[in-house]
Formats: sequence, structure tokens, C-alpha cells
Amino acid sequence: MTGAQQSGVDGVIRRIREIAAGELSHPDAGNLFHAYIACLSVPDLCRMITDTLAAPSKLRLALRRRLLRLLGDDRLDPNDRQQLSDSIERSRASARKDPAVRPAVEALLSAAFEFLAQPQQQSIIEAWIDQGTRGAAARWLKAVRQVPALFDETMVMAYYRSTGDERAARSLARQASPDFLAETLAELADGCEEGWIVSRAALRARAVADPVWPVIRSKHPATYLYLCARLRRKVTEAEALELVMTCPNFIMNRTRGLAVWAVGQMGMTAVLDEIVERGDELHRLDMEELERFPGWRSS
Repeated sequence: MTGAQQSGVDGVIRRIREIAAGELSHPDAGNLFHAYIACLSVPDLCRMITDTLAAPSKLRLALRRRLLRLLGDDRLDPNDRQQLSDSIERSRASARKDPAVRPAVEALLSAAFEFLAQPQQQSIIEAWIDQGTRGAAARWLKAVRQVPALFDETMVMAYYRSTGDERAARSLARQASPDFLAETLAELADGCEEGWIVSRAALRARAVADPVWPVIRSKHPATYLYLCARLRRKVTEAEALELVMTCPNFIMNRTRGLAVWAVGQMGMTAVLDEIVERGDELHRLDMEELERFPGWRSS
């Protein structure tokens, strides 16, 4: 690069920093900001990304958007792609040396993950697992959803067992194999607070074993009725009504609608009529449940 070329590059970088800092009074400052960034060559973009890890988010995010556009372009020159990959590795090295820039680097890795080569992806996944934090786990679980080949159901289940983190349960419900879900469904049903996770896992499982049904019924009555409707499991009208009456219907825990839907899907007109007749009772139960939450009246 000639001295004149370097001077031009430095001028572009200086202008980008000036606009990011709000030092340019111009009606098109925002558009100019992104236009100047688009003028950066791949090497200069890489250098600026690694040099601004501690910069305000406005600058970091704008540079990241350009990076992602390039990585997502199938026509990108392989040498340019390698330079971008190398800049990400340099950013990772910076985060290991300086914890202050680690959040910015982790966000960069998460955003770029799906565009990286598999060996680099695997290395990043292993680092997130080794961190052992909930934040790192969230990035790990997002990444394996983007790249299913990296999903390890045994490892995700081990993390769920050790933490109870329902993000792991969601990941299993969406991605684990039917055989694995059949083996672990009782555990998920017993541990999960969100019924939809249980229903997703049950519908994807190879089978729902007989001992699992009472667990689902006890912990997630609306989900139980939903699954009975979807999987054509027989349930008596008396049992269906009993379960509907146990399902709350206020904003902090609204499941009765799902239960009523399931009753309708099973063609239980008499149960629906009984629900209509017991409307006052259901309203009273809802109000009693709502009273357990201090401050609700003032919200």
C-alpha cells in the first residue's frame, strides 16, 4: 500500500470514528456512517473490528453488520473469508487476555457463528461449554440450533440435569432424537415448568411410555389433555372436566384455553356445556389464584 493509499484509509477510519462519536453535524450522518464502513477493504475491516472491541456499541454493531454481510455472501473470495475468520480468532485471543472486552467478543462470536468453518465452530462451542455459565450456555444452545450437526443430546441433557435451565429442555424438545426423547420424557415432564416443552418433546418422541402419562397429567393437566387429543389417547368426560377445572386462566398462568381447545378437539360437547354452566365457579377460582400475587391490583 502506498503512502497515499494509507492516508486515504486512515481518513476513512477517522471519519467513521468521528461520526460514531457524534462529532459530525450533518443531516445524512447516519447514512454516511454506514457508507464509509462499506468502503473499508476486508483487511481494514478486520483491523478495525479487532481495534474497537472496547468501543461504544454503535461502532461495534455497525462493523459487525458489515462483517456478517460479507460472511453470508457465497461469492466472497476464499482469501477474504480466511482473513475474516482470522480476525475473529484474534478477537477471541483479546478476550482471553482482557476480560473487559469479553462480552463484546462473545456477542460477535454468537452473531457470526453460523457462517464460520466447522473446526472454528467446534472450538467456540467447546469454549462456551467450558465456561459453565448460563450466558455461555445460551450462546451454545443457540449455536447448535443454527448448526444441528453440532448438537449433542447427551451433553445438553447433562447440562439440564445439573442446572435445571429450561433453555436446554427447549433445545432437547426441538432437536433430540425420537429415541432419546422417549427415554428422557418423564424427566422432562417432571422438571419443566413450561407445558409446551413437554408437548413438543412428547410429539417428537418415538413413543410415550405408559408410566409417563401420569407424570404429565399431574404436572401439566392442560398439556395432558392436548396430547390426548393429538395422540388419540382415550380420556373419560369426567376426567377431562376435572382437568379443565384445575387449569388456571389468568395472565400469569393461562392454560385453561389449551385444555378447552383439547376438549373440543375430542368432541366432548357435554364437557363444554358443563364448563359453561360452571363459569362462576371458574371465575372465583381464578380470583382466588390471582390474590396470591401481591400487588396485582395496583398493576
